[in-house]
Amino acid sequence: MAELEQLATSSGGTPPLDETIAEPDYSAAPSRRLEIAIAVTALMLSLLALWLSRNIILRMGGGGVDPKWWPTLLSVLAAGLAAILVGMSFLAPPMSRGEVEATEKDGWIRMLVALTLSAIYVFAWSTIGYVIPTLVFTAALLFLFGLRSWKGLVIFSLATTAFIYGLFHYLLKVPL
Repeated sequence: MAELEQLATSSGGTPPLDETIAEPDYSAAPSRRLEIAIAVTALMLSLLALWLSRNIILRMGGGGVDPKWWPTLLSVLAAGLAAILVGMSFLAPPMSRGEVEATEKDGWIRMLVALTLSAIYVFAWSTIGYVIPTLVFTAALLFLFGLRSWKGLVIFSLATTAFIYGLFHYLLKVPL
């Protein structure tokens, strides 16, 4: 009986719950130089977008909500947010990047492939048209960044392309 009581009160060889196994830390270290570079690049790109949006040639008379309006609004918002980022990158302490994984060779390769696909997409859009290049580009990007389900690739590409085409062609009356 004493042995049964001793077994009932003991843990039975299982480790206590408060013991945790230390996992390796793959998070990226804080970097003020990287924050400044990203903020300044975002500000420059948003100002370029603002300049380009103001130089859109209108086929019909402007005024009100025209094809310049939405790109101008988005680029002004982007420039404002980028200016805040520039200020924060110089004045605030470096942000923790605990959720961000450190840079690896695979990530750089994916970024270069994505940039190459984007350049090919812009060229194909201007020569072939919007629909086919967008379907292929969207599916290729999704595959590149990890989506392997063919249903997901087809459905998301079709839905995204149809939504953007419908938005611009039927609602905004802007040809793509």
